[in-house]
Amino acid sequence: MAQIMQATLNDEDSLLSAERVRLSSMVPATFACGVCMDDLEEDYVARVDSCKHCLCRDCLRGYIRSKLQEHRYPILCPVCTAETNRSDAVGVVSENIIRDIGVSDEEYAVFEEMQMSNFSIILHCRLCKNSVFVDREEYQESRILTCPLPGCLHAWCKNCQQQIDMAGPPHSCDGSSELEHLMRERGWKHCPGCQTPIQKASGCNHMTCLSPGCNTHFCYVCGGMIVQSALRREVERSVTEHYRRCQLFEVPN
Repeated sequence: MAQIMQATLNDEDSLLSAERVRLSSMVPATFACGVCMDDLEEDYVARVDSCKHCLCRDCLRGYIRSKLQEHRYPILCPVCTAETNRSDAVGVVSENIIRDIGVSDEEYAVFEEMQMSNFSIILHCRLCKNSVFVDREEYQESRILTCPLPGCLHAWCKNCQQQIDMAGPPHSCDGSSELEHLMRERGWKHCPGCQTPIQKASGCNHMTCLSPGCNTHFCYVCGGMIVQSALRREVERSVTEHYRRCQLFEVPN
């Protein structure tokens, strides 16, 4: 008799255990929101992919909208940013979450513009008066900027904003490269004493530098220094000696 009763009790216990398992499987899974700390059903979860933090959709939607209004990019996980002494990387709210969370078209357009600005920069052209997005990395590496719009191709220096003739000499903000090119083109000379540019207008090839304190005499034909002196006799002697082997006057054809 006792064995029969024990067997009956065991059967009833097994049935109760099976029923508890069945009932527990019907209870929806829950999660704790990392912002409001409420326990909610899994249907309301929004999970940041990169860090796996779980938030309720309402909390994450409100957080995303606040960051879009502040024009903050990238939008970081609020749980990660609230944690102190964090050693691993901070999670980033992805584009898929923002698209799925339910923001307005205007808010999503703000996100797209911020996303684009992370990889590009707006270039304003003074010639055609238009603006265009260009690659940020290329912009940072370039010293000379060129408007990419068809029919424009206006070029200018990023540092000094001067217009640049791409067919001309290499650009220098202080004009030294352009001056060197012009001097070579016109045959002008530098004073060998102080490097002041000198252009001969007329007369002989004996040139006297007019820069204060220079006192350099040089030849406009060969560019060589004759003498650096303020003494008249020394200058006359050096000039005479130099033009024994060089040409003092130009001979007309």
